[in-house]
Amino acid sequence: MIASSMTPEALRDHYPHTAHQTYLNHAAVSPMSRPVQNAIDAYVAERHGADPDAPIANFETFFPVIEETKERVATVLGTTDARVEFVPNTSSGLNVLARGLDWEAGDRIAVPDGAFPTNVYPFLNLEAQGVEVDFVPTTDGAYTVDDVAETLRPETRLLSVSWVHFLSGFRADLEALGALCEERGVVFCVDAIQGLGALRVDVEAAGIDFLTAGGHKWLMAAQGIGVLYCDEGLQDRLRPPTGWLHGPVDWEHLDEYELTFHEDARRFRTGTLNSVGVAALHAALGLYLEAGPAWCEERVLSLSGTLADELSDRGLSRYGTDDPAHASGIVTVTPEAPDALFEHLKEHGITGAVRNRKLRLAPTYYNNDEDLHAVLSAIDSFGR
Repeated sequence: MIASSMTPEALRDHYPHTAHQTYLNHAAVSPMSRPVQNAIDAYVAERHGADPDAPIANFETFFPVIEETKERVATVLGTTDARVEFVPNTSSGLNVLARGLDWEAGDRIAVPDGAFPTNVYPFLNLEAQGVEVDFVPTTDGAYTVDDVAETLRPETRLLSVSWVHFLSGFRADLEALGALCEERGVVFCVDAIQGLGALRVDVEAAGIDFLTAGGHKWLMAAQGIGVLYCDEGLQDRLRPPTGWLHGPVDWEHLDEYELTFHEDARRFRTGTLNSVGVAALHAALGLYLEAGPAWCEERVLSLSGTLADELSDRGLSRYGTDDPAHASGIVTVTPEAPDALFEHLKEHGITGAVRNRKLRLAPTYYNNDEDLHAVLSAIDSFGR
């Protein structure tokens, strides 16, 4: 059952697109719920001056929403709000880490091969400093902890993995990888964009040092807003980016320059936030927490598991592992004519995605059995 008095039907009603289309593309960009739309509209109305009693320059009056959003992020991640901060997107978060560590020539970084470029390019960019990237061998995006252990070298300083592979849907064993990194003295980084908001994570229990994710996929917020988590021990080793919000703001002495940094993760905040995005994330997390992360995860895995089984029964080969221990919300198959099938689904009001000549479908917790039936019926009619 859903974790609150809200029923699955009431939850679904928050997503008006469900009345006219079947959306299974949450691994790309997700629709916004009514609460998210309302939060954005309210923020824009305030800045527009529609309410004579509300300040247009709401920089300081918006602080409570910022702080409560951080608290909600911390709840979802299993940490405290002192350990989380906002970033524009996953790439920005990873660059905080990549550019923040003091690298030396000969240092190495391990990354599973086949990862989305976001989790590769910030580290390849360090090659100019003599840093080498080693790729963990994978099969259809899947790998074992032993594969990672064999890739790590004495010079390896960082392991960065995708929590969920963007194409195969392979979900990494974060706790096992965290234990391995702790044993080897390696910084453990997680690109969480394909899992956060659909699956549960406890960053402290998993031994994660650094995690980041954009908010426009499974978190179902807005583009241009994301989050990062940084362990306190790692924070002290990172050189933070700088901007006018590097420390406490002294409005009376802005031209008396003193470069200081917050003692918590706010030190990674360089300047004015995407406040519209924060408002959207605040509302999206509110709905997610009301539904209950445990229920949401169970629902996502149930829908994706049923979809994978039904597609297999129709002879569509799955790309990736079918091991439930590594399941996620992503189901990818390899039809003979992926583009034609994608267009056929679109004609039937069904949204998926084609990546690397494969069809990717990604249901989330507001989807239901009727959505799956619509997809399977359309696939059954393909080619007739």
